[in-house]
Amino acid sequence: MKSWLIFLLVVSFTLGQEEKSLSKMDRFVSNSGQIIMLENYNLADLPGYSEKVKVVVRRATVGKDESYYLLLSKEDKYGNKTAAIAEEDLVEVGLALKSLIQQSQLQETSADYLENKFTTEDGFQIGYAKGKSITWFITLEKYGKSTILFDGFDELTMTLELAMEKIKELKNG
Repeated sequence: MKSWLIFLLVVSFTLGQEEKSLSKMDRFVSNSGQIIMLENYNLADLPGYSEKVKVVVRRATVGKDESYYLLLSKEDKYGNKTAAIAEEDLVEVGLALKSLIQQSQLQETSADYLENKFTTEDGFQIGYAKGKSITWFITLEKYGKSTILFDGFDELTMTLELAMEKIKELKNG
């Protein structure tokens, strides 16, 4: 009897961990027994210091339900590193970026190094680091950690705005 109880506890703990490790997009498209359609809409690449990030808006349809995501991916010698940002998180990322921009312009500190960032539930990060100068960054966390650096925030802001516009366009048909 005890062995069955231990077995059930281990299985339920393991399954609970797997569910938590799935991104919002992975959870949405993991429904079995339904037709799943994924449509990608390419946007302009996001130029970093020494690399470009591929930018895609994805519409995922499962049965009658639709969901939208911003996919950011970077090629690397070991494969692509990708972040999938759910539409509701994209709104939060945009608001956080505006706040980070304001903080970067107003923040006075005597620290030798400062890092200020926002992280989504799925592990995507956006922020800046301040040493002698300010460097903006995004971190594609979910499918292999990769950090991309930027001179400023203009390209990041533009990419988020274009993604939201594309999603709005797709929803309105």
